[in-house]
Amino acid sequence: MLTRPPFALFALTDVSIETVDWVLEEARRGLGVDGWWWYLVATLDYHAAPQRKPDGTGQDGTPAPIDPSLSSPFVGKTLEDVARWLRGKPQSVDVDNRYFGVLDKQAEKSGKVAICRLNDPKVEEEVAWCILNKADYSTLFLAGLDSDLDWEELVSLQKYTLEL
Repeated sequence: MLTRPPFALFALTDVSIETVDWVLEEARRGLGVDGWWWYLVATLDYHAAPQRKPDGTGQDGTPAPIDPSLSSPFVGKTLEDVARWLRGKPQSVDVDNRYFGVLDKQAEKSGKVAICRLNDPKVEEEVAWCILNKADYSTLFLAGLDSDLDWEELVSLQKYTLEL
């Protein structure tokens, strides 16, 4: 059972269903915990997203295989669009408020996920930076994050610019 909400996963470029399934499956395997930590945002509708449980326990994200008819409403969008979706979500939507994943052209090429962090709302730039991780390491990396992490120091080690 998961103890925290899943992380939203956004496809900003056309990524094959096979690649998305592979990323979801590898991320689950890499964590070594029975659960799906990525919630694939496949609609702008917040009602389709995981909803907060009254007991506060986390819940699964999107299991693989995904429905082959799914397509991302974020293809061609920007990180700022993703930030607006995350910041605009109702309290009832149970996805992480700060960290999220992005599938760009690197996902198709190498199966890697860009892990990104929202800036504090007072900062002009919506998204801090993104770090590129192998799919199987992505959720393990996210599971290790805590509020005391020096994100700027971590990012300075491996900045990544999305390939859109």
